[in-house]
Amino acid sequence: MCERTARSPAWGFRFFATDAIVVIAAAAGAILLRRMENPIWWVLAIVVGHFFLFCNVIRMRRGFELTWSVLFILNISFWMWMENLSSTTVVACQLPITAAFVIAEMRSTRYHGIFAPCLNPRLSEYLKERQAAFASAGSGFAGSDGP
Repeated sequence: MCERTARSPAWGFRFFATDAIVVIAAAAGAILLRRMENPIWWVLAIVVGHFFLFCNVIRMRRGFELTWSVLFILNISFWMWMENLSSTTVVACQLPITAAFVIAEMRSTRYHGIFAPCLNPRLSEYLKERQAAFASAGSGFAGSDGP
């Protein structure tokens, strides 16, 4: 039931060479910042980790991604203002936000991330609607996570 077929390229986990380059560069950057004793090296790891989770594993809608980003910036800003910025406080506040967005996305009828056939009974309908929308827009169906 959760098997991917050749005709369903637009759901599930995805990983491209550019993703590998970004993950490797971010890991190297975080390690370099840590070795330079930069106190906020962990911000890079959190941001890139969430970007990978949202774009490649969950395949979250852009509105959720952008809202998460704004809330993350507010979270960091608040703890800086309170002069208590640490990875522990930021993660403790951000984790429930991440969980809420992931759960909301996985429960939606447009969910097409990892395990989508098991979690979204309307996956085929959603993919057909997307294919029709891309075809009518003249962009074809390239598996992009458009609006």
